[in-house]
Amino acid sequence: MRAGPTGGLAVVAVIVGSLSRAVAQPLPEEPRPVEQPAGTKIPVTMPGSTEVLGAESAAATSRAAPIALEQPIDPDHYICGPGDVFELNFWGKQNFRLSISADLEGRAFISKIGYVPVAGKTLTAVRDLVKKKVRHSYPGLRFDLTLTRPRSFVVHVADNVKKPGAQVARPIDRVSAVLDRAGGVTGSRRRIAIKHTDGSEASADLLLYDLTGDTKYDPRVLDGDVITVPFADDDVSISGAVRRPGTYELVDTKDLAELLELAGGFKSSVDRHMPIKLARRDKHQHETFYDLRFSESGQPPNHGLRDDDTIIVRDVAELQRSVTLIGAVVGAETVDQATTAKRLPYIAGDTVRTLIDRAGGIKAPGDLERAYISRPRKGKRPELIPIDLEALLVRRDFSADKKIYMGDTIVVPPMRHGVLVEGAVARAGLYNFNPRFGIREYIAHAGGRTRLARDESKVKLIEPDGSTRPFRHDTKPGPGDTILVPERNFSRAEVVQIGVSIVGLVLSGVAITLAATR
Repeated sequence: MRAGPTGGLAVVAVIVGSLSRAVAQPLPEEPRPVEQPAGTKIPVTMPGSTEVLGAESAAATSRAAPIALEQPIDPDHYICGPGDVFELNFWGKQNFRLSISADLEGRAFISKIGYVPVAGKTLTAVRDLVKKKVRHSYPGLRFDLTLTRPRSFVVHVADNVKKPGAQVARPIDRVSAVLDRAGGVTGSRRRIAIKHTDGSEASADLLLYDLTGDTKYDPRVLDGDVITVPFADDDVSISGAVRRPGTYELVDTKDLAELLELAGGFKSSVDRHMPIKLARRDKHQHETFYDLRFSESGQPPNHGLRDDDTIIVRDVAELQRSVTLIGAVVGAETVDQATTAKRLPYIAGDTVRTLIDRAGGIKAPGDLERAYISRPRKGKRPELIPIDLEALLVRRDFSADKKIYMGDTIVVPPMRHGVLVEGAVARAGLYNFNPRFGIREYIAHAGGRTRLARDESKVKLIEPDGSTRPFRHDTKPGPGDTILVPERNFSRAEVVQIGVSIVGLVLSGVAITLAATR
């Protein structure tokens, strides 16, 4: 066929003429369209459907916004309904397509064929029905039906979610996606009930879906579904040598076997010689511990569990002998306001150097000259053994290394580079070291002595090693020193005199008040 100035019109005429010869009954005569310039797109619109002709128009209809799919839609499971948009494609001697959609009553209208009921049918069933009707009217054409845009509908979410109420969903959405739009679950994630409009029911278990990824635990939603999230029940906690410690809701056998499966099973470090601890509250709400022992073959015990139980699985690390490091050690945790500590497993043959290396080293403010080992002695005070960490760690003099025994504590005190001013001063605290400052200058930085402070001659300078020096005008405090300004101690006679003075002032005030009121 040759395209002239009226090429677009000629294409329409040829297709309509061929279609009328292919069908058993003649098609109704269409009105002759007005001539258009060559290359113009000529869509022919029919009641209830749209016929698109030409490659350019076909490309235009395929520019719909993409929809995120986890996998291709399964026509055997996709349930059609009002709002679904389909495309009826014809190819062969004539290539064109019809866009049809399901109306609010769940029917799809196809030109020259009529209404086709689609609501409640699978996509496969709708496809077979449409093919049967179209083949009856157009026996000489090749065609197929496809879904181009899924519908939107309302799903009702109730009970324990942050935003209960109606939520907009699509047939490709799963329960978890709808609950996320509702703000998330605040109740049970394992006993979610779904009631369909036909009266049938389903359920979702989002915990197993998260753990296994099996979509059977997170079904798709349908038009008008009511999703109910109940309260969580039979929550049991598990800790220790399991792969996923946490709190889990038991819904099946409600025993230790179910809990261990949810927690991922034991770690390789589980201690099968020590019993599993079960903490449970009695009828008086007192917490009581029960021992659940492994069998001789190492099989875990099984025991029924109930809400608020706690399971503790022992780890072999609990039996590991340990050594403690206190002070400026890398990774040490805060024990109190002035102390940090770190516990490491003891290994036979450990020395100060190997233990500090395993700990990660000493922090920058660590005082290497005042470090020591505290070694316990039965019935006596601990033995304090000095360590020269500067020789060992800085000069790498391994002769300064010392052997470590189980139960030892290595103490590396932090080095203070400021000067601490304490006692009867206006602003007690730590001040930056200045080699030019004497005791008076530091006290002045602290706001000066208060009225309760004792004489300047009573001020003391305490050095980092604990030694004390009396006040002198020419004394220069060093880094880490502490200046102590003691408070005045009143004698008994001074206390009585102060009390009498206060009483006299009160009586004088009363007398003045009485005189003024006369």
